[in-house]
Amino acid sequence: MGTAPTSYDRVVDGKALENQDKANDKITDKQTGSEWIFEGIAVNGQLKGRHLMRLPFDEEFWFEWIAFHP
Repeated sequence: MGTAPTSYDRVVDGKALENQDKANDKITDKQTGSEWIFEGIAVNGQLKGRHLMRLPFDEEFWFEWIAFHP
C-alpha cells in the first residue's frame, strides 16, 4: 500500500523554496541546500529541524465525485 499524497507550503521565513534535486526519498532546496523528507522536515542543511506547514488536501476519485454531481 502506498503513501497518501501530501502537500506543504514551501514558504519558510517569508521566502519560497524551490526544489533542486530529489534523491534517496529526499528533496534538496536550491536556496539553502537543505534536505527535506516526505514528512516536510529538514533533516540536513541550514534549515535542519524545521517543519513545513502541511496544506489541506483531499484526494477524491471520479466515482466519488460523480455520486454527488450526477
